[in-house]
Amino acid sequence: MIGFYEQKATYSKQIRLLMVTGLLLILAFYIFSLTELFGFGTDPEERYFLPLILLIYLAAMWSFFGMKFLITSDRVVAVFPPFRYSIPFSDISSVDIMDEFPWYMGWGVRIWGRKLIFVGKHAKAVAIRKDKGFFRTVVLVSEKPGEFRKRVEMALE
Repeated sequence: MIGFYEQKATYSKQIRLLMVTGLLLILAFYIFSLTELFGFGTDPEERYFLPLILLIYLAAMWSFFGMKFLITSDRVVAVFPPFRYSIPFSDISSVDIMDEFPWYMGWGVRIWGRKLIFVGKHAKAVAIRKDKGFFRTVVLVSEKPGEFRKRVEMALE
């Protein structure tokens, strides 16, 4: 029996670059509005609009980069702040390794039919199959999918 185990989601270089570039662009426009460069900041609404966009973007980054997967004493938990999805061990029918996802799947939490997918990178993943519930397959793209699968199987015994 396992007490507690945690693995973070893995992220591709492209998504990290995309997120940081977006943040830098928002910060640049915010600085332009504070200094009234290039005509930015002449409207009073801009002084409130850009900080709001920045806060929303930072919340999205916190959520996306906070994705992790836990194995507790009685369940597997996928965390995508502020949301959590738990799978009790009694509902798990099998645990497999899945091949890489196609590029058009995107990143984040995805619903694909009756599959719930937590993806930060298009790489091998752990597929947890269930007999009950709306989502019959939950896919977790973790740092070390082979080790995560072994830990889940050990906890199921």
